[in-house]
Amino acid sequence: MTFVLLCPRRGEEVLAAEYQDFLRFAQLSEHELEQRALDTPEATLGDMTGVTGVFIGGSPFTITDPYDEHWQDAVSRKLVDFITSQVEAGEEGIPIFAACYGTAMVAHYLGGKVNASYSETPGVSTAFLTDAGRRDPLTSRITSPFRVMTGHKDSVVELPPNATLLATSPQCPTQMYRLGDTMWASQFHPEMDGDAITRRLSFYEEDGYVDPQKLAATYAAFKGHDTSVSNSLLKHFADFCRERAAARASR
Repeated sequence: MTFVLLCPRRGEEVLAAEYQDFLRFAQLSEHELEQRALDTPEATLGDMTGVTGVFIGGSPFTITDPYDEHWQDAVSRKLVDFITSQVEAGEEGIPIFAACYGTAMVAHYLGGKVNASYSETPGVSTAFLTDAGRRDPLTSRITSPFRVMTGHKDSVVELPPNATLLATSPQCPTQMYRLGDTMWASQFHPEMDGDAITRRLSFYEEDGYVDPQKLAATYAAFKGHDTSVSNSLLKHFADFCRERAAARASR
């Protein structure tokens, strides 16, 4: 079974780091997970024939303060068109999990509302499943509350139609939601623990996520937190995709 990681970002080193993070926490091998960089406005998502599940990684893109408006809009529209097509396909669609930027992207382009009211500086937060989250086919596999790695400028203040809130936190009311039946978006980073977020932020130290005078203290604060529950969502998603593919094959 094949999984695809779509990465709307540039830079060989950060792409390599993100790929390793997803491999680690989804517990996939390199021959099971193909990374595709969406690093130009012309980049395509590629052939999805035979793909079992799709991850969408993080990005320097932001809705409230576009990173590169032409590139961001071109790539975002392709991703949203793909997501919409798969959700509308129902049982025949490919399951999708989007981390961080995808949460705001989907809400913005599909009728929700995004602003910076609940932005979070990079750090550790505690998230809680909603009642719907406790019944969801993916998030029902984890315990609540759970610790998460966060760091974002955008925040979803109104979900798009056909979306269900799955997890929330005092700092950011929309931490995770499901679109339709088979697309999930998390504001937090399930692919990161303390070491991973330190490595990721090192590529963006001049982009305003962290006060340059507080870098050392910020990195130190990431240490010693157990984010294994949120990290396990990626493996649970991969398991869900395999189970779904097996059920379809047996029909």
